[in-house]
Amino acid sequence: RSRHFAGTRYLKRGVSEQGKVANDVEHEQIVHDEFNSTPGGAFSSFLQVRGSIPTYWTQESSVTMPKPPIELNRVDPTYRATQSHFEDLLKRYNSPVVVLDLVKQNEKREREVRVGNEYRHAVDYINTSMDDEHKIRYCALDYSHISKHRHLDVSTSLNEVSTWAVNQTGFFCSYPRWKIVEDGKILPFGDEDRRTSQFLTEQLGVPVFPMEQRGVLRTNCIDCLDRTNVAQFSAGVEALEQQLVVMGIRSSTKLDPAATIVRVLIDLYVEIGDHIALQYGGSEAHKKVSAEKSESVIHGPIGKVRF
Repeated sequence: RSRHFAGTRYLKRGVSEQGKVANDVEHEQIVHDEFNSTPGGAFSSFLQVRGSIPTYWTQESSVTMPKPPIELNRVDPTYRATQSHFEDLLKRYNSPVVVLDLVKQNEKREREVRVGNEYRHAVDYINTSMDDEHKIRYCALDYSHISKHRHLDVSTSLNEVSTWAVNQTGFFCSYPRWKIVEDGKILPFGDEDRRTSQFLTEQLGVPVFPMEQRGVLRTNCIDCLDRTNVAQFSAGVEALEQQLVVMGIRSSTKLDPAATIVRVLIDLYVEIGDHIALQYGGSEAHKKVSAEKSESVIHGPIGKVRF
């Protein structure tokens, strides 16, 4: 959790002048294969972040109003603070920065829509001055609308975005045995694949691993709590499926939702979500992922969403 723009919900929203955002949290999902023949075993990690929408906005708490209005409290025509935020992400994680924006896209009385539109305008503005290689890859997914629509499936939508995002950024592996190519084929990770990292290690004098994560998935909703928890769990499952294949632990990129390792992952994300919600919002997460009858299910005000 970042210390730079710390504070609780309603007291801290959006971005500071220095480009730091509220509820800024980095997650790292680590898999350790201690039975691997390499000294100390093999490691793989997938890293993702969450954080408040990086524009200037506020939301005053009110006893009489459970959903206070969202105010765009400051004009920033060149989106300087937003630029600073994404510059920091690029320095820390490289490109691409993949943005998953879960706020509502349509409301009768506009609240989330206002700050969501401002966010898209900011990303569009910033991308006009960036090379194609480093442009922010923005994806809007109206979680609330999809979850309430009888003909739409929020888990399917999240799974599709998660697969796309993980394929964009990749993940770290200290000793990959296999690689997953663009068409989904699984091929051996051979000596040719390792030569580049060995050459860079010799030239730079620091360890360069054959498979490293390039870029990061950045997820947000309004509070960066419940909806964000579910989306990050979806990305975590997709990454885990690929991590286990690359490490040579499994031969299939699809995990059974009832598998023990998926249940362990569910428990981890539920615990993480509760800790973040307590720190930022004062209560545990309302939407939680749990296992039920061989399926992963999200419990909460929206009912049950199956994976």
